[in-house]
Amino acid sequence: MKKLHISLNNTPIKAMLMVLMIFSLGGCHAVLLGSAAVAGYEVAKDERNASEVATDTRIVADIKQKLLRDKTISGWDVNVDSYKGEVTLHGNISDQTAKERALLIAQSVKGVVKITRATVSPRSPQ
Repeated sequence: MKKLHISLNNTPIKAMLMVLMIFSLGGCHAVLLGSAAVAGYEVAKDERNASEVATDTRIVADIKQKLLRDKTISGWDVNVDSYKGEVTLHGNISDQTAKERALLIAQSVKGVVKITRATVSPRSPQ
């Protein structure tokens, strides 16, 4: 019995394998392509360079980590966004003291230029 050897350097075979792989995904390929298109659009409309995006990501991570470690605040209740070092905090917390603490924590992180909007409002009593 002879062994069949298929060379993947053959372009028509590569193309056929790609088509088979795409069809084997069924409906998934549309979702993957759609997600890539959305991600591409988001990157294209973002005016920050790669360094600014990395800095903003680090700022958000640092603030969130400090909020989660803080005993005064439930860090899960505060959302953090950063754009070119301008931080936005929003969410619901227990009281005014916790809001002030969240602002202090955000301001203490390296790279924060300013807090543009802090819509961290006290949680309504249940």
